[in-house]
Amino acid sequence: MPTCGAARTARQWNETMDKIESAAKGQMKNDYPKQVYPDPPYHPPEYLAYLEKASQALRSVRLVVYSGMAAFILLAAYGFFMIFLLTSDARTMSESTRRMATQMELISRDMGAMNATMSDMRANVGDMRESLVQMNRHMTAIEASTAHMTATVALIQHSARNLDSSFGPAMGMMNNFMPFGAGGNSYPGAPPFAPPPGR
Repeated sequence: MPTCGAARTARQWNETMDKIESAAKGQMKNDYPKQVYPDPPYHPPEYLAYLEKASQALRSVRLVVYSGMAAFILLAAYGFFMIFLLTSDARTMSESTRRMATQMELISRDMGAMNATMSDMRANVGDMRESLVQMNRHMTAIEASTAHMTATVALIQHSARNLDSSFGPAMGMMNNFMPFGAGGNSYPGAPPFAPPPGR
């Protein structure tokens, strides 16, 4: 039973509140300012225009940002390509430098061997020069000996002529007594002494 009483009390309370709201609506309908002054025309809030401008500015910023990002991506790709080419050229240059260093080492070895060969050649040329000097001395001695020999042969020729002139008349006289020597001595004798030509 107490539950039924509480429900009845709540129902009565709700009915009382509905009556109060209906009375308040009637009073607002008969309100004097609302009857004298009509409702103003509708104006959109000012923040809507601000939001519209902000939206347009945001679109412009997005366009600039997207263009900058696209340009940055293109520049980054081009920079990566240039770095790739630079690293390739540096690797090629490193290999060329390594080969050049190897060839320069070989050239250095060849130059060392050539220097040793030139030293030996210089020594051989020195020996050859000494040999040529000695040969020149020997040739001078041979020339002097040849001149002395020529003079000696000339003296021998002169001595033979003297002998011929000494034995010629006696032999011619003996030829007159020989059976086949009727013609006498027709040998004119040895040629005269011819001294060697002067140097």
